[in-house]
Amino acid sequence: MFKREFLVGLMLWLCQGLAFAAPQQNKPPALNPLANAMGQAGVVHCQGRVEQVADFLASSNSNSGAMLLLPPDHLNDHMISAALEVFDGSVLFYSNMDYAPLVAYGCDAIFETVIYWPNNCETIAKTQFKQAKNTGKMRQYITVLTAGSSLQIFLMPAGNGCVAIKKQAIFDRF
Repeated sequence: MFKREFLVGLMLWLCQGLAFAAPQQNKPPALNPLANAMGQAGVVHCQGRVEQVADFLASSNSNSGAMLLLPPDHLNDHMISAALEVFDGSVLFYSNMDYAPLVAYGCDAIFETVIYWPNNCETIAKTQFKQAKNTGKMRQYITVLTAGSSLQIFLMPAGNGCVAIKKQAIFDRF
């Protein structure tokens, strides 16, 4: 009798944790403010890509502000755009991000950053973008640098300084 009572008690004790424990719910990770704002506006298809690009451009240590440019309807069927101002304590830059939802398989993105450097463009090419290849002039004044197949850097003289426009594309694969 003791064995039976012990086994029943042991089974009840073991099952108690299973029967009365609340199921563990995995909460999705918190989105960054830009991806969250787009989600609240109704954009859900490109939220992951928005999160990825915005996190790359604006670290958690930076002061950033954003403006959204959204289509009037069918938000997940049209290109969406965001402008970003980022100041990380030493550098201020502007960024434009465009996202194109792909119905069957993801979201493409193109983003540009614009920053003014007080040095001339030749110095900036050698110090800030030394890994990039100089591919010549766009026409007469703007120098074009490339790094890989999806990154271009345009260096435009501005007084004694240089405006660097860095353009990168992220394409989803089929």
